[in-house]
Amino acid sequence: VHNLHPADVDVVAALGDSLTAGNGVDATNILQDLIEYRGLSWSGGGDGSLDEGVLTLPNILKKYNPQVKGYSLGTGKSTDASSGLNVADPGDTSFEMAMQARMLVDRMKTTTDFLNDWKVITLFIGGNDLCDACNDWTRYSPANYRKNLQDALDIFHAEVPRALVNLALIFDIAPIAQLGKTDLWCSLLHTLICACGQDTSMALALRDLTRAYQNATESLIASGRYDTRDDFTVVIQPFFKHTEPPVLASDPNSVDMSFFSADCFHFSGKGQGAAALSLWNNMCEAVGEKQEDWHLDQPFHCPGSTELGNHTYFQTAFNSHL
Repeated sequence: VHNLHPADVDVVAALGDSLTAGNGVDATNILQDLIEYRGLSWSGGGDGSLDEGVLTLPNILKKYNPQVKGYSLGTGKSTDASSGLNVADPGDTSFEMAMQARMLVDRMKTTTDFLNDWKVITLFIGGNDLCDACNDWTRYSPANYRKNLQDALDIFHAEVPRALVNLALIFDIAPIAQLGKTDLWCSLLHTLICACGQDTSMALALRDLTRAYQNATESLIASGRYDTRDDFTVVIQPFFKHTEPPVLASDPNSVDMSFFSADCFHFSGKGQGAAALSLWNNMCEAVGEKQEDWHLDQPFHCPGSTELGNHTYFQTAFNSHL
C-alpha cells in the first residue's frame, strides 16, 4: 500500500453522511435537496467523466484505470444497486459508521475480487454529530467520536486486504449552518437540520468541539493502530481542517453561494468538485505537508512530478519522506 499508484486502484468506495450521499448536488429548489445525487459525490460518484466536467475522485481515477469500479451512478439510496460501494446515508453520525463499514465490507466481498483488488475507501463523518452536539454534549464527546471512528476502521483493518483508507477531517459546521440567514427557506431548513450550528451563541463551543474531533482523529491514526500490515493503512486527508465557506472575489465579505446547493448547506456540483480536487491533491501530498484547506482554483497534482518529489504513488506515513 506504500507503493500504490493511481493506476493500481481497482475499487473505489465511500461512507459517511449526506455530503457523501450527494444530497442536493444538482438541486434547483429546496425540495430537490432530499434527492441523493450519488453519481456526483466527491468521493464516490462516477457519473460522466472528468472531460465532461464532472469532478469526482472516481472520475480522476478513471483517467489512470478506466476499469475502476465501485462508484455510484445517478440518484438513489444506499440500498439501491446504482449506489455501488457508496454506502453513505443522510443524517448518519459517527455512531453509524461501524454499521456502514460492515455493510461496505459485505458488499465488497460480493462485487469485487476481494482478495486481489486494490481499494481506496474514503470516510468522512461528523457534521451531524456537531449539529446535534448542543442537545447532548456527553453523547457527542470527542472520546465517543474517536471510539466510533475506531470501531469502523477496526472492521476494515481486520477484514479488508489491499486497502488505502482516506480519513477526511471534519470541518467547523457553524459558518455553513449560518449561511442563508437572509433566505427564509434556508433559515427555516437550517433550524431543522443544524439548530446547534445556526445558534450564534454556540459557534465558539462548536469550533472548539470541531478542533477536539480533529485532534482525536489525528491521535487515533498517529497511534499506529492501522499500520501493522504492508497492504493496509489509514491516511488523514486534512483539507477540510481550516476550510471556511469560499468568498466572492468581488466582495470578500460575501460568501460565494455557487459552492452550495439550494438549501444553502449542502454542496453544489462546484462544491463537490472542490472537495474532490482537494481530496486528490491531499492524497498526493506528503504526510505532514498536506494542505489544510480547500485547493480552490489550484491545479491537479500529478504523481511523479518534481513538485511532489517525483513520487508516483499515494503518500502514506511510511513513504512520505523516503
